[in-house]
Amino acid sequence: MKNIKLKFLSIILCVCMCLTFLSGCSLFVKRETANADEIVMVVGEREITRQELVDAYSSFYQQNYYYFMYYDEDYIMDTFYDSIAAKYMILSEAEKLLKDGVISLSQEDYDDIWKDIFDGINSQIDTKEKAMLLQLLGGDEEKLPKRLQDPEEKDDEEKAYKYEAYEAERVEAYKKETAGTAPKIDDQIKEFKQKGLFTYYDKNEEVEDEKDRTPLYITDSAEKEKRNDAFNKYLADLKNNAKANKEDTDIDAVFKKEIERLYKSYYESALYDEYKEYIDSTVIGTANGEFDNKLSDAEIVKKYRELFNISKEGNSIETNYVSVVTSSSNSSLILYHYNGEFVYFTVQHILVPFSDEVLDVLKNEKGYSTSQDNYFREVYEEIREIYYKKGITEVEGEEQNVLYTTERNDKGLLVKDNGVNRKVTIKEIEEKYAKELQKRLAALESPTEEEKTRVKTLLFQEFAWKYSSDYNSLSNELSGVLGFTISSEKDKNGSWVKDFANGARKLYEAYKANGETNESDDIGGRIERVVSDYGVHLMMLTGVYTAGDVIDLSALSSSSEDGKVSEIVEILKSTYISNLTTETYYDYVYDMIKDSYVGSNGTYFTDYRNQLMKSYKDNNKIEYKNKLSFKTLNDLVS
Repeated sequence: MKNIKLKFLSIILCVCMCLTFLSGCSLFVKRETANADEIVMVVGEREITRQELVDAYSSFYQQNYYYFMYYDEDYIMDTFYDSIAAKYMILSEAEKLLKDGVISLSQEDYDDIWKDIFDGINSQIDTKEKAMLLQLLGGDEEKLPKRLQDPEEKDDEEKAYKYEAYEAERVEAYKKETAGTAPKIDDQIKEFKQKGLFTYYDKNEEVEDEKDRTPLYITDSAEKEKRNDAFNKYLADLKNNAKANKEDTDIDAVFKKEIERLYKSYYESALYDEYKEYIDSTVIGTANGEFDNKLSDAEIVKKYRELFNISKEGNSIETNYVSVVTSSSNSSLILYHYNGEFVYFTVQHILVPFSDEVLDVLKNEKGYSTSQDNYFREVYEEIREIYYKKGITEVEGEEQNVLYTTERNDKGLLVKDNGVNRKVTIKEIEEKYAKELQKRLAALESPTEEEKTRVKTLLFQEFAWKYSSDYNSLSNELSGVLGFTISSEKDKNGSWVKDFANGARKLYEAYKANGETNESDDIGGRIERVVSDYGVHLMMLTGVYTAGDVIDLSALSSSSEDGKVSEIVEILKSTYISNLTTETYYDYVYDMIKDSYVGSNGTYFTDYRNQLMKSYKDNNKIEYKNKLSFKTLNDLVS
């Protein structure tokens, strides 16, 4: 019950700024023309009319009525009025800043508002046109114009994962864009009727953002006629509701009123978002009082200390342990430290899976059972050794060509040749890696060994995202930042299969034997072919972590002294979390704090809004002229 209540509250606080095309319009709300303009509530400098309140309740009711069974009427009304007060309080504050020139809506903002309005209207017209045509076509959807058909379903494996190296995201000061000009509604309506009504988008076009879709235009006269019929049906519905509510039924006036309603809602939503962006930006230190610089160096050092304490409390320091502290999304590495006899190291790999051709080879081997296809690596050790020698160590000849993976481009899409997935063999991957590595190293000016290591491991990580068939690990940000963690303790394989763990240890043993004296066996200097039940792994050592904390804080007794803070910050800024990223410990801790305040689940704006609401209430800046009851509001919403 408590969880449901919390969920209800969190939804209500943001629902006011959410818009659907039917929310609050005349399709759902009974109009009271006699007193629609009565001022029923004042929030700051914003006056809310009776009709605005009823429209807002319509949206509130549609999106939350299923929660009503859990609460009494008084609680529902308190929550609703608080959400309305919060919305108009923010809009009131935003309008002050807009008037003073502190924030602005750009021309792009206004263009987006109109695009959203008319895309939404077109979507409703699509629905009506589709229904009308299906009646004529006997329900055969394949005969519909392609623009009205559902997008083609794509193979789940068609798109894998796009490689994106981790980069710290700084909170930036608010940047005011050049203020735009809102187009006149009459001009927009005219343009829509002339051209916008006949504009559509290819639903199968591959775009990263829906706003990037290429607008197309209906040119066929018969299609334009049907489209216009659907538009007239949309207008007729608006007119019928206007008539039911005893309003002006002139078709042009009805359509204009609907556009004005939609524009007001989208405009307020854009202004709300702009104000939130401005407030969020003040977290870097430009706000006053409680919201003053939450991302200072002192805060970062404080958070770093907390992370070490958390990880040490969660593990026994008397035994061997590895601790990985992650962000709230459980996907980004923050700290890694170890205390004990054994060493932990990390590897990255490119998995080349066993193909049907490999199975065919194995089926011809003596003792192979076709009933064990899925388990042949565990059951037939001899066959594995035979194939290992034949197909993997002998890279020359036909055998190596049956070991291949598919290639993906920088967008994560499979690369195709004449419609067929491009096949890349193990040998080709190794050759491409060597060629690209030589190119990148040559571009460096007097690189240190550490810089060379970073280039090698970062490039190998890119190749993993481009060629590896280990899709599950590719979707895990942690393995992309750190790599796969293995212990030097033999037979302690954790969740890894024995062959994978032992192959990783072979790389570590070579590193330990040669150290930094032999670059070919250094971190990132060697690629090992390892065979497991899953296929062939091209594996690279990406990091070695020895006992002890990354940064010793024991001598630094207090983080409140500037000298000690700056000392820790200097180390944080110069210590990379892993060879698979160019970001430092400072970057990661910064991002963790930033996400807690202004990330997708950040509380900074919510805390600010709650504090502002308290101030409004304490100073009597929220006034109810006529507080409509639960029964009255429900009677007005059909």
